Amino acid sequence: MKNNLKFHNSISGKKETFKPIDNSQVLLYGCGPTVYDSPHLGNFRTFVFYDLTIRVLELNDFSVKSIINITDIDDKIISRANSEKIAINEITDKYESVFIEQWNKLKNQPPTQFIRATDNITKMISFIGHLLDENFAYVVNRSVYFDSRNPKINYEKFVSVEEVNEDQNSEKKYQSDFALWKAWKKEDKEIFWDSPWGQGRPAWHTECAVIASNYLGNSIDIHCGGIDLKFPHHQNESVQVEALSEDIFTKYWLHSEHLLFEDDKMSKSLGNILSIQSLEKEFSIESIRLFLMSSHYRSKISFNRNLLIESQKMISKIERFIDNFNLRLSSPSFKNYDFTNQEIDFINALNDDLNTPKALGVFFNFLNEFNKKNISSSNNLHNSERYKAESFVNLFNSIFQCLSDSSSNPFPENVQKLLESRELARNKKNWELSDQIREKLSELGWNVEDSSQGQKLIRKK
Repeated sequence: MKNNLKFHNSISGKKETFKPIDNSQVLLYGCGPTVYDSPHLGNFRTFVFYDLTIRVLELNDFSVKSIINITDIDDKIISRANSEKIAINEITDKYESVFIEQWNKLKNQPPTQFIRATDNITKMISFIGHLLDENFAYVVNRSVYFDSRNPKINYEKFVSVEEVNEDQNSEKKYQSDFALWKAWKKEDKEIFWDSPWGQGRPAWHTECAVIASNYLGNSIDIHCGGIDLKFPHHQNESVQVEALSEDIFTKYWLHSEHLLFEDDKMSKSLGNILSIQSLEKEFSIESIRLFLMSSHYRSKISFNRNLLIESQKMISKIERFIDNFNLRLSSPSFKNYDFTNQEIDFINALNDDLNTPKALGVFFNFLNEFNKKNISSSNNLHNSERYKAESFVNLFNSIFQCLSDSSSNPFPENVQKLLESRELARNKKNWELSDQIREKLSELGWNVEDSSQGQKLIRKK
């Protein structure tokens, strides 16, 4: 399968067959969160895309070393610490924990390492010193800037110099130059590090350049991120590493598109964010993950609750299929496994630049065909057929990870509360309220059946 794996490379603007630098291990870097607030659904569209990329690489028998940074020093973090009058680490520790908790909850595999920026300040100071020594940078008023017009570098990776927007910073030689080290200012208060240029802190572009090159090397296979990071962040990050190295920093650049909310990208600055915590009250975590994966990563998604309800229905269909044929969920190894033609079609869809919509289509076609071909009873199912169905379900779940543990509560929090309220209404013989709650549950995609054993909640087909 390895020879079939293709990614859309943002540098060339084309799909390219993936050929790693070293077949023994793929080196992958992903830009992580800035921990000044809880990450929102749009952030996790990108983070789930990282997980998808790694899972597909591993399905193709690649070993992956992955690094994701944690930005725990930034203007926004300092501003929040100042406004709340608390220590900066109280902000960063809190929201790093929230990020990790939600990362795990959404069933993303842990990367090889999460790396904090503040654990690498000394390395960043040394890196900036090397850029100064080689005349790729200059000092102005104790701040350090990268010289984007240095003839030894190719700055125009994603955007040309002429396309760089004008700004009000008169310190820089050229508008396309960017900060490597920010000099201390009074708003920073006690947040600074000592450097040969004076007290201050490293800038964001340098943070990722140093973490990626120090933990993965000067030349890596894949760099992932959201489309909004393509410029200036990834261009500025890349040019720093390449200035001090004869190698191309990243062979394949992969960028995921925006999650839209009412035609605007979802972002904290626009105030149109949705959190995982709030959505979890209404939808299962598995349906949230499937929603994020159901569109191609390079396509914009417009948030729509009906799409989340459809994701819940898709999961219910798979769960009924599993129950009907008495299949077992497991985490098998597919190394040296003899895939069926339909499983190969599923993998080929994923290998075609992570085409999850096409892969979902292949899988649900299999379910429909299998249901038509086999009597709806596990007792009449031949062992070879059961094995075929079980294998494909587990192959599907090895990527999409949307089938919940049967030991966990399968109902979203708001649905569970409505069910409890209806039970209370029935106990009080308040049939009008009971029927109103039944209608509300129906609108959310759930049917209620009453029996002598109590209420039974069933997802709508």
